Amino acid sequence: MADFCKSCTEELAPGYGESNDFAGIGTRKDNKVGLFTLVLCEGCGPIQVDYMGNCVSDDCLKADQPGHGVRLNY
Repeated sequence: MADFCKSCTEELAPGYGESNDFAGIGTRKDNKVGLFTLVLCEGCGPIQVDYMGNCVSDDCLKADQPGHGVRLNY
C-alpha cells in the first residue's frame, strides 16, 4: 500500500491533507528538539516528516514544489 506525506496527499486527493498517512507519527515534543521520523513517501521518496505528516526534508524528489521542505515552529 502506498503512503503519502501531507502535500502529496493534498495533490492526489484534495481535502484529505489533514488525514494523511504520516499524521500522528512522532510527537510535537520530538520535533521541538529536532527529531523527525524517516519514512518512504511514494511521491517524495525517503524523507523525514513531522508529527503532522509534513515533509521536512530539503532533498525530497519534490523539493522545489510548495509544501515540501516545510519547517514549522513547533
